[in-house]
Amino acid sequence: MVAKIPLIRTPELFIGFVAPIGADVKGCIADFRKCFEELKYNVEEIKATDVFDSLKDIITPDIALDKTSQYKRYNSYIKYGNKLRAEFGDNAFLAAIAIGKIIKLRQQNISIGKCTPFEKTVYLIHQFKRKEEISLLRSVYGRLFYQVSLYSRRGARVDNLATIFASDEGSANINEFKAQAESIIQIDEDEKNTDHGQRVSKVFSDGDLIISDDVQTPSTYTQAKRFCELLFGANFISPNKNEYGMFIAKAAALRTLDLSRQVGAAIFSCEGEIVSIGSNEVPKGTGGTYWCDDDFDDREYLRKQDSNDKRKKEILSEIANIFDQKLEDILSSQKIQDSQFMDALEYGRIVHAEMSAISDAARLGHPTKGSSLYCTTFPCHMCAKHIVAAGIKKVIFLEPYPKSLVTKLHSDSILVEGSDRGKYKDFPSAEFEHFFGISPRRYRELFERGSRKNADGSFKEWIFNPPRPNLSITTPYYSQDETKIFADVIATYMRLKNLPPDILDPKPLSQANPAVSTTGRSSASQRRKSVPADKPVRGSE
Repeated sequence: MVAKIPLIRTPELFIGFVAPIGADVKGCIADFRKCFEELKYNVEEIKATDVFDSLKDIITPDIALDKTSQYKRYNSYIKYGNKLRAEFGDNAFLAAIAIGKIIKLRQQNISIGKCTPFEKTVYLIHQFKRKEEISLLRSVYGRLFYQVSLYSRRGARVDNLATIFASDEGSANINEFKAQAESIIQIDEDEKNTDHGQRVSKVFSDGDLIISDDVQTPSTYTQAKRFCELLFGANFISPNKNEYGMFIAKAAALRTLDLSRQVGAAIFSCEGEIVSIGSNEVPKGTGGTYWCDDDFDDREYLRKQDSNDKRKKEILSEIANIFDQKLEDILSSQKIQDSQFMDALEYGRIVHAEMSAISDAARLGHPTKGSSLYCTTFPCHMCAKHIVAAGIKKVIFLEPYPKSLVTKLHSDSILVEGSDRGKYKDFPSAEFEHFFGISPRRYRELFERGSRKNADGSFKEWIFNPPRPNLSITTPYYSQDETKIFADVIATYMRLKNLPPDILDPKPLSQANPAVSTTGRSSASQRRKSVPADKPVRGSE
């Protein structure tokens, strides 16, 4: 008989939250706490910015941390977070701090007999603002880590923040504080002119689960519970139309060899039937776009250059000659690079994914009136007008696209995320909405099942009885990486800054449980090893 490797049946889980300022992240975390406690898991909550109070007396904030009002707190904490990332030269700094906190909490819980090492504990970590932070956590914890992104439309967040700011100042005039709210939301969304600033918009759509704070049904608790039950092997949950639609759109995106990005779109009837799909690819003479196994192929990669970029350079060269300047000087200008001219889209050879799907539907005689279009990226303004003309009723998108001018050009015919359309509020419109649910990233992992029946043919509600995570884990493979990151990256930086060794964790590492001790750590000069962001859990493929 072949010996079996014993499984860790109730492994630790790690949930990282990403939420824009103004969304109710506290309420969302409380929902997850309740769900995991109902599933008999120990819950630990970690707030990444708690370390600020320990560091502020050693690394002085440019603006004193101020909690006298919510606006001042946001402003001072954002600036201090930026400073810490800059000081340590690491945009994943706060994620590394969270890892150190996980080690400490585990040690404490083991010492008091609260839990078995590396079992039956979920860490709810909030909240993250940079891709680098999430990438670090994925590289350490693999598929035991889940990013939860909490969505709330911008208008709702502006109103929420303005109400809070007005209350702090004892004012009943909410409108007076909307400019402040808009300002802090924009900073949180993308501090593009600050190397170590916040970039929520760049990481939000990478979520494994996106929860909507705007819809009343299902509630955020119901959305969280559904995710947790799927993770714990529920056999009674299937994908909804939006999840299926976005998964198909993502599959379509993976077909393209476009030089800029992969975008996919899928058009569905109101009953959930596929009408057509498309990706951003170069069209071919017989209709549709090129495939890799066609007899003829002239996609962009064969021309070795993006046609849109090439044409923009040609136009800039003409302008340079008119003003007797060198093209290289113009292209090296940051002002030119940041200008709207560089956002021009119309010179590319590719058919955008949405247009490809619409064209295929027209060519094949499939009606699009009243349909829904799922796209992995928010439509550009060129696609948007064709979406409207095709009679598509609803667009569900995943990633933002800042270059799009939809709201400026087509507010008469498009309603974006419930925004105020002013004088066009009574005009008929196509609705553009943000996706929420299980994202394509973990769709197969969470929904794939084998047999759902018992030996007698009756329905089997859960894969395991009692329910437990549907993951095959044989060892806490991540413990060494945790220790290296905390001991080498963080402690080394502490020494470089001449900071006390216990500033982040008053408990010496030498007191750690042997399973997570620092013996065998790499040299201080050694850098964090590179691990793929989607490192698989052993045996879970």
